Amino acid sequence: MDKQDVKLFESLFQQMQPRLFAFCCKYVEDKELARDFVQECFISLWENFGAVEHSHESYLFTSVRNRCLSYIRSRKVHAEYEEAVNLRIRELEIHPEMPGPLTDLYLKELNEILHRSIEKLPGKCKRIFRMSRYRGLKNQEIADQLNISVRTVEAQIYNALKILKEDLKDYLPGRAK
Repeated sequence: MDKQDVKLFESLFQQMQPRLFAFCCKYVEDKELARDFVQECFISLWENFGAVEHSHESYLFTSVRNRCLSYIRSRKVHAEYEEAVNLRIRELEIHPEMPGPLTDLYLKELNEILHRSIEKLPGKCKRIFRMSRYRGLKNQEIADQLNISVRTVEAQIYNALKILKEDLKDYLPGRAK
């Protein structure tokens, strides 16, 4: 580069840097990252100054835009990968047939939360739920033993399940936080 090119580059930097930074911030919310991207694009221009065939301004805006889009794509790929890993972890957590310390810890925690949730149920609801789920009684058998209607048994089990699902929402598959 000769002196004239250096002066032109310096002038271009002074004039374009604030505009490119603002332009970059439309794509990237992190201001430090935006500054870095603009700086990288100026370095690229410096390295290719004589070879740039169209306007330097156009080169810089295109470079900044491309750098931002590349970053956004890489972030998206990273987010998709992270989501896939988290899904795989959740799959491992909910499959007790896969032995391991993580599964054991997860099941212990889940059982404690389930037990506390059942204990919180209203008296009649708790009793009917236990008869149904722990003793394996059919709704009609529960209704006969408690001298209530089958519809009441169904309603109480529905209410219990609704409460338990809410309490366990972070642990159920397909109900991520």
